[in-house]
Amino acid sequence: VENNWMTRMLSNQLGGELTEENLNKAMEVVRTKFLVGLMSQIEPTMARVEKFFRMTYHVNPPNQEACRERLMSGGANSNKANKKPVEEGDEAWALLAHQNNFDLPLYKYIEALFVEQAAFVEGLPEEFRKVGGTCCKCDPPTYPPEGFTCPVAVKNDGKPWGSEG
Repeated sequence: VENNWMTRMLSNQLGGELTEENLNKAMEVVRTKFLVGLMSQIEPTMARVEKFFRMTYHVNPPNQEACRERLMSGGANSNKANKKPVEEGDEAWALLAHQNNFDLPLYKYIEALFVEQAAFVEGLPEEFRKVGGTCCKCDPPTYPPEGFTCPVAVKNDGKPWGSEG
């Protein structure tokens, strides 16, 4: 039975028994190599990613914001309809916890790290994605910074709009 998948991957211990050393190595990898996010905190996660990577709108800000709102409110692949959450205290929870006795504390660590990593984007505007946004599809267009090319609209046939043949 597969167990502690995340701890195994991060500590490069794919088989055999795990130890506290594996858990500590996994925690160190997450701390030094990842900007963590939480599905349970999807809005703050997305805002943090946008700020951290300095992501701003450049194509059509109103449409991009509407798309973002749709993703935040339900997602493109949430697949929640047929799933009953496993509750702590259920028999299934106990079985899963036993098989993932290192992944559970790793996840708790990631939750704490999520709070700490807020410092990475401290001082940046709340809606950073809108700061200095440009719009190459607006009328009149405001052009994006040098080095960014506005995407070409594509018809269903895969050809750019206005192209012949």
